[in-house]
Amino acid sequence: MWWSVPLPIVGLILITGQVATATKWYSGGADFNSPSAWVDDYMPCPEDLVVFPKYFPAVLPLPEEISIDGIVFPRDGAILIAEESTITFGAPRNAKCDSDEKTAHLKPPKSSKWFDPHTWKWADISKSVSSPVPELERVPCDDEQVIVKGHAPLAFDLENVQHLRLGQLILAGSSISKFYLEQLLARDLGRFLFHNALDVQVEYYRGELCGCHKDFDRLIEPVCHNVKEQCEAPHCLSPVRPFGSCCLICGAVLTMPRQHCSEEDRKTLQNQLNSMITKQDLAAEIQLHVDYVSSEQYGSFLQAIVTDRGGYSERSVEFMQYLSQHRNQSTFLAKQSGLELKSSGRPHNPNVSFASVLLILFCMALVGVVSVIILAHFMPENPYLNRIPQWIHDPRRWRWRHLGVRLRRNPLFNRFENVVAGAGSIEDPLGGVVGVDRVTVMGYDPGNDEVRERSFDNPMFEQGAAQVASRAEAPKESPQDQPDLMVAPKMETGDLDNCSVEEQELTEINLESSEGETDEEAQI
Repeated sequence: MWWSVPLPIVGLILITGQVATATKWYSGGADFNSPSAWVDDYMPCPEDLVVFPKYFPAVLPLPEEISIDGIVFPRDGAILIAEESTITFGAPRNAKCDSDEKTAHLKPPKSSKWFDPHTWKWADISKSVSSPVPELERVPCDDEQVIVKGHAPLAFDLENVQHLRLGQLILAGSSISKFYLEQLLARDLGRFLFHNALDVQVEYYRGELCGCHKDFDRLIEPVCHNVKEQCEAPHCLSPVRPFGSCCLICGAVLTMPRQHCSEEDRKTLQNQLNSMITKQDLAAEIQLHVDYVSSEQYGSFLQAIVTDRGGYSERSVEFMQYLSQHRNQSTFLAKQSGLELKSSGRPHNPNVSFASVLLILFCMALVGVVSVIILAHFMPENPYLNRIPQWIHDPRRWRWRHLGVRLRRNPLFNRFENVVAGAGSIEDPLGGVVGVDRVTVMGYDPGNDEVRERSFDNPMFEQGAAQVASRAEAPKESPQDQPDLMVAPKMETGDLDNCSVEEQELTEINLESSEGETDEEAQI
């Protein structure tokens, strides 16, 4: 088990001289005083025992005041105790904070990649979420001040970091010099604070660089390795990629080569562009970012990035086109040579592909065809719908012979009513209804351009009308004289209960004798 309390790091060496103006803050990990840093969100009470994970590959800065019953340290790990910190063991019991287990477990720490833009935030919160800022400027610049404070576990992953370049490092309130940082990377404490730190060289710069990084081409791959999966698909045609950006964006980029990086030129261009944006009342619609970018292969450039607020609406492109047309109105832009303008195309939804559009059109056409067929079936008198062939919407005209299926020509059948041609249903004078209702079929006569009815009588009841007519001519009889047709015929039945036992005996047939006689007859 190894753990350390590195007190000498507090107030070790104070750096005097010029302090970097830009600052990046570490924004990772859950604070010691936050429930999210503890298992089941349970924070320790004064009578609880704080238990570290078995392996704690990080440095934990403890708060200034802690009241606990004890600490169980990990096998590997480190804690950082400030000079003014106070740890109280065996504090009086608090009735409001009571636990049956009497233990509070810390969650395992998570490392943060040095070249991940989500690890850092700017001192100006509005700039940290500004979309025009390239991803390479969201990580610590080569001459920026880096501040790491708080009471969250500290573990930085130096993956793909060959040169750890920064302007100044402030850790736990103390300024760390380049010499001490180089020694820290080689110590046991450094392997918990900086992972993958083998053969990493430390370089400090003090404002003598042009742009954020000395050579942004060198950092494109290691930084974009952590960002490309999070890039949003651009909602425009022909998106642009500014220098130092990992993702394609929708907007406009203005670049001009520079041999000398002057802060005065950067501020002049930024002020003129801001004044033009304010003049056109576009401050609430577009946003601007101006800065230098430097490359050992391509040289240095002054770059201006303009994008739309709240989604791409081509306002940024229109502004840059206006700037290009009225370039001579600006004394600064008029004398610039090698000025290049890149802009994206019209808005486009990347989530809608050509195949999806074809599928939508096919579904709409299919629904329209089916609807017309249904209307043609139920509205045959329509002069436009009756032009559709009847076999399309009449399944009785389909040929099912090859499937072995036979469809009835007229599936309607009613045996309670009958209709004769030219008359309605025929009622029996005795009060009933005779026969079957006439089946009427609608047909279209193309010669007369009219819809006519076709009907026929059921052949099983052809004589129904004649019988009704004869009954109508016959004299009416009283209901008493009419025979009861609905009464079942009488049947003579014997009284089985009064039969004697002798009468109920059945004649016994001698089957054996019969079989014997049959065999004899067969032999003869």
